[in-house]
Amino acid sequence: MAIKKARTTYLPLPGKQWFYRASLLMLIMLGMTMMIMSKTNNPAIAKLRTHITDLVTPVLSIASSPMDVAHNMGTWIAELSRLREENVALKNENLELLKWQSAAKTMETENESLRALLNVVPEQKNTYITAHVVSDLGGPYVHSALINGGSESGIKKDEATINENGLMGRIVDVGANSARVLLLDDINSRVPVIAEQAHEKGILVGNNTDTPTLSYLSGNSKIKPGDRIVTSGDGGVFPAGIPVGVVMAVEKGTVKIQPFVDATKVEYVSVVDYSF
Repeated sequence: MAIKKARTTYLPLPGKQWFYRASLLMLIMLGMTMMIMSKTNNPAIAKLRTHITDLVTPVLSIASSPMDVAHNMGTWIAELSRLREENVALKNENLELLKWQSAAKTMETENESLRALLNVVPEQKNTYITAHVVSDLGGPYVHSALINGGSESGIKKDEATINENGLMGRIVDVGANSARVLLLDDINSRVPVIAEQAHEKGILVGNNTDTPTLSYLSGNSKIKPGDRIVTSGDGGVFPAGIPVGVVMAVEKGTVKIQPFVDATKVEYVSVVDYSF
């Protein structure tokens, strides 16, 4: 059985051209007519324009939707990428923090074990009493100073006196409202010290000059000029670590010390209450 093919009607080429030109001409004329009519205050034209706007607006809205979606999609993808990078960075930071936390816990455990093993005594807490230097009672053989604080202020005998530069001396006499400080350069002064660089202990001995000396050093002492001298804490009179002076010279076994504190220029001192 033969199958009949549907016939399709085609306009001749000149007919097509005429149809397209006529349509374009009609659209132009329609547009010009609407523009001219829109200039008038004809209520019918205004109403028609409103109806056309109502019909066109949904079409324009639908047409613009894909662009909005594409824009929002791009923003969402960028935000997702940023969040992913931040998440990776936070994970890496968290891993580092966990490592430090583990190390801290390990050190804390080791510290507690060492303290228990060594039976460490808690560090002594010092208290300070500030006083004013009121006069110099020094002479050719006695180098001391008088301060305006005594037993009523809590000052006791043998306590160390310091200023912002270091050790000045120790309390030797205490009254109710006054006390006498024996300076480092007095011939009766003896202070246990240690050289920080050489780690050698000795006794700072006053000699009534501006440069007291170190005694009771080992025969092969390695102390040299420029070494810093601080209190060793031996004897329980002076706290350990108070700056005393610097090695000025080493001459024929004699180690001369230049004290950090010039007692002639001191106006205020702090008395250190240090006891075991």
